[in-house]
Amino acid sequence: MTKYSQIAIVDSMTPKSVEYYEKLKKIGVNDVIVTLSKSGYSSYSEVAEIHTDIARRLDMRVHAALSTDLKSPFHDARHFFSVYKYLGYNFGSKTMIMCYPDGNVKNPAKNLHELLGYISYFVNKDDLDVAISKNYLDEGVINLEDIPDYFNLTVINPDKLNAGVDRAGTWIYKEYFEDEIQLLGYDYYGFYTGQSNQLTLDTEYVAQEGDTWVTIATRYGVWLPKLLDINDAKYEDLVVPGQHIKLF
Repeated sequence: MTKYSQIAIVDSMTPKSVEYYEKLKKIGVNDVIVTLSKSGYSSYSEVAEIHTDIARRLDMRVHAALSTDLKSPFHDARHFFSVYKYLGYNFGSKTMIMCYPDGNVKNPAKNLHELLGYISYFVNKDDLDVAISKNYLDEGVINLEDIPDYFNLTVINPDKLNAGVDRAGTWIYKEYFEDEIQLLGYDYYGFYTGQSNQLTLDTEYVAQEGDTWVTIATRYGVWLPKLLDINDAKYEDLVVPGQHIKLF
C-alpha cells in the first residue's frame, strides 16, 4: 500500500535544528512549507530564514506560507513579498495562504479575495493554496464557495478519519510530532510534492488514512459513479484504512 506523500508546515514553534529535520525526512517528509510571515509579527523573517536554510541544506523542497488573520490584506501581502524575495523564493514556488480569520473581521471572504489578488501579482494562481481549518468551514466563517476552485485547498482537520471535505487537495492530519507542535499533511494529488498515482495496473486498492471515495476516484482516474457501483457502495459510506477497493 503506497502512502500519500507528506508535507510539513514549519513556523516559530518548530525546532530549528538539523536533527529535527532529519527526523521529518525519516518519516517521508521531503517538502517543507516555511511560514515566511504572520499577521502582527514584524520580525518573523528571522525564523523563516533559519528554517529555509536548514531545509535547503538537507535538499528538501521548500515552499512558502503566509499566516493571516485577514484584518489587513495589503499589509500582509507587502510584508510576505519582502521576505519571499529576500529569502530567494521565486515565481514557480508553491505558496500557502493559511487563514485564521480574526473574529472582528466583518467580511473575511472579501478580505481573502483581496489578499489573493495581491499575492497573485507575484505568485502564479496555479501555485496558490488556501489552507483553512474545517471548523471555520463548518461554522460558515468562510464558505467553500468563497475559495475559487482553481486554487489548491488544504483542510486542517487533525486526528480525524479524513479531511472531511471532498474538494481538499491536501489534508493536515496531525498537529504534533516528537512531542512538538507540528502540522503534518497528506498531499493527495501532488500539489507540493509533484507525486500522484492516477494510473495503475492494479485491479484493487487498499485504502489508507485520509481516503474518501472522491480521493480514490480522482487519484486513479476512475469515474466516481463507476467506482461506487463496482464496490456496491454509496457516496456517503465511509472508507476505512485497510479496506479493499475494486478499481475495475
